[in-house]
Amino acid sequence: MRPPRSVRTLCLTVGSGLILVAAWAYAADAPAPAVIRGKIAAIDATSISIGKADGGVVTASLGPGVSFATVESRRFDQIKDTDFVGVTSVPGPGGMLMAREVHVFPWKGLAEGSYPWDHQPGGGTPAGASSITNGTVALAHDGAATYTMTNASVTASTGGQLTVSYQGSAIVGGKCVGHKAKADGKPCTGVATVVVAPSTPIVAIVPAKPTEARPGLAVFAIVSPGPNGSWAASSVIVEKNGIKPLF
Repeated sequence: MRPPRSVRTLCLTVGSGLILVAAWAYAADAPAPAVIRGKIAAIDATSISIGKADGGVVTASLGPGVSFATVESRRFDQIKDTDFVGVTSVPGPGGMLMAREVHVFPWKGLAEGSYPWDHQPGGGTPAGASSITNGTVALAHDGAATYTMTNASVTASTGGQLTVSYQGSAIVGGKCVGHKAKADGKPCTGVATVVVAPSTPIVAIVPAKPTEARPGLAVFAIVSPGPNGSWAASSVIVEKNGIKPLF
C-alpha cells in the first residue's frame, strides 16, 4: 500500500493536465518517451513498477511533477457541449470514423492534431496501425483498419455521431495531419465524422491522488528515459472500480 504523499497531492490543478498534455504529445511523435501498459507490480512514494503483457517489468521514478488519474464509466448522453474528448476509431464508410473508444478529458487542448498512436485495446497486442486526432467537436447527433484517436470539445450530445474539427500542422493527401503546436505558420483545420455505437466503451479521465494507484490495478503510464537506463514517469492513469484505462 502506498503511503500518503502530502506535499505531492496531485491532479486537481491545471498543472497536472499540462504535464499530461506534454507527455501525450511526446508519446506520439518522439522516440524517447514510452507508453507503458500493464498492471502495477509495486509502488511506493518514489517509484512504480509495471508488469507488461509480455512478461517484462518497467520501473520508473515518481518525481514531484508526475500526474495521476483514474477512469470512470460514462454514457454517450453524458457527453456535454464543450467537453474535451478523445475518440479511438477505425475508418468507416464514406470517410467516416467508427469509434472504438471514447475518452472524456478534464484538460482542454490535449495535444491538438492528428498523428500516429499505438492503440492497444486492453493493454495487449496492437490491434492495427493507429493515429490520434485532437480537436474540437462541432456537432453530435444520431448516426452510424487504421486507428485514430480524436481529442475534441463537444458542442452537442444527442445521438451517436460526432463531427469533430481539429487543427494540425500540414495538409497531406488532402487531409490535415500532425500537431497544431508543430505547424509551420498557420495550422491547418480538419474535420472528422465519428460514429459511436452503443457498444463503444466511453470513459472519463478523472484527476486522482497518488494513493489510488495500488498493486494489481491496470495502468497506462508515460515514462521518459533517464541516465544509466533509468525511467521517470510523467503521467499515470490507473483502473478504478473495475474500469480500466483503454488507449
